[in-house]
Amino acid sequence: MNFSFFNPAAYLTAQPAPVDGLTGKIIFGVFLLFCLLGVVGRIMLEQRTFDRYVIRIMNRWSTCLLTMGFLGLMIFFLSYENIPLLGARFWYVLWVIGFLVWTFFLVRFMTREVPALREKNLREHAKSKYLPGRKRA
Repeated sequence: MNFSFFNPAAYLTAQPAPVDGLTGKIIFGVFLLFCLLGVVGRIMLEQRTFDRYVIRIMNRWSTCLLTMGFLGLMIFFLSYENIPLLGARFWYVLWVIGFLVWTFFLVRFMTREVPALREKNLREHAKSKYLPGRKRA
């Protein structure tokens, strides 16, 4: 395993990360797994058998995974081709920071906004059953 990839002092250079050996295969596998999970999420969204809030959550997660997987594969390719600035190690750090921030906002959406939207929908549904007009299920 190439442990120079995990050396914190090397992340401030413009040199490409060494992505050969087992470390490179693991990193490539993680990025490819993100892409595949994003595609599977998109395929599951086509079935539309879920609650609308679950669909919104799955849509956001699949977008996150597909985007971050594709960006990760691009960074990996640029590192593999030894392109000095575009394949630099700091892009991996920025990728991890971006993924963590995106995940934070997704978890916040799932824990705060979706329950509030469900409650608002239930209140509106309870109020609308007394109003004239088209019946809603």
